[in-house]
This record gives sequence, structure tokens and C-alpha cells, in this order.
Amino acid sequence: MPGDRDFQRRGGLQAYLIAAFAFAYAFVFLGFVRGDPNNHGASALANALLAAAGLSATIATVALASRVGGAAGLWLAAVGVGWGLLSAAHGASGAIADWQGVNVPPLSPTDPRGFITFGVAGLWTLTAGLQMRAATAFPRNLAILTIVAGANSIVLFVATVLGSGELVLVTGGLAAIVLGPAFWIWTGRTLRG
Repeated sequence: MPGDRDFQRRGGLQAYLIAAFAFAYAFVFLGFVRGDPNNHGASALANALLAAAGLSATIATVALASRVGGAAGLWLAAVGVGWGLLSAAHGASGAIADWQGVNVPPLSPTDPRGFITFGVAGLWTLTAGLQMRAATAFPRNLAILTIVAGANSIVLFVATVLGSGELVLVTGGLAAIVLGPAFWIWTGRTLRG
């Protein structure tokens, strides 16, 4: 899988957008939705931000994968596009339901308990970090941050399945406000450099 510098630069821009969407999602969700689950307008906005991040991820993950290269790069590209699209479908489904005032079951049919948004994305991020650590095209500390972010997302998925509200709040906050944006900003800078 050859690296295309122009595509990698565009992927870097998308990585920056993912970080911005994550910050905005955290602000809207924690500030307006968590305290008032009936605030359908805010919930629709939060879900739309999740959908936008998923669409941006389809480009950013392939750009990162092209820099990794080889069989690992192909896997990262395929799984990255898959989780990006499924995460976007989850966000779009939620946003449309909130906007139209349609009650949806608590278990999402497009992303049960965050399996894609947290579980598969966490596996992708963890794998990307391990591959980045083995490659010379990435800063070593970025690889370490990526591994930590991936592990955190996997713990977030497990906490969601177990219904541990406190652990979801801690790992979700870390994912949305600290680790996720730091990973995507640094990745964007690396891809654009």
C-alpha cells in the first residue's frame, strides 16, 4: 500500500477535525445531554458530531495506514474505514431519531453498547499504536500515546457493557477530552509534516 503524500496531508486535516468533533461532542454531551436526557436538540447535535467524526475517520485512518504500509497497513485501512462508517451510521441514526422525536431502544441496533465506536475503534487504535511503535515514520511517544488511547477505549467498551457509570464517565472523559484529541492532533501533525 504505497503512501500518497497529498492524501496523507488531507488525512492529517481530517485527523484535526476528529479532535475538534471530539471536543465539541464532549462539551455538548457533558454540558447539555448528560444532565437532561430529554434535551433532544442537544442530543441530536452530539450524535451528529459523532457521525461527522466517523466520516472524517474513514480518511484519517487510511492516511495513517498508508504510512504504516504492508499487510498491517491494509488491515488498519480496512478496519478503520469499517469502524468509521459504522460509527457514522450510529451517530446519524441517533441524530435523526432525536431530531424527529422518535424513541429508539436503549440498545442501538447500529452500534450495540458501543461495540464499534469504542470496542473496534479501541482495537484499531491499539493495533495502530503497536505498528507505529515498530515503524520509523512515527514519533515513539505518539506510538505510546496511541497504545494508551486504544487500551482506554477498550476499557470504555467493557465499562459500557458492564453498566459501570463511574468507569464510563472516567474512560469516556479521557477518550473524548484528553487521549482521543491528543492522538488525533498529533497524528494530524505527523501526517501533514
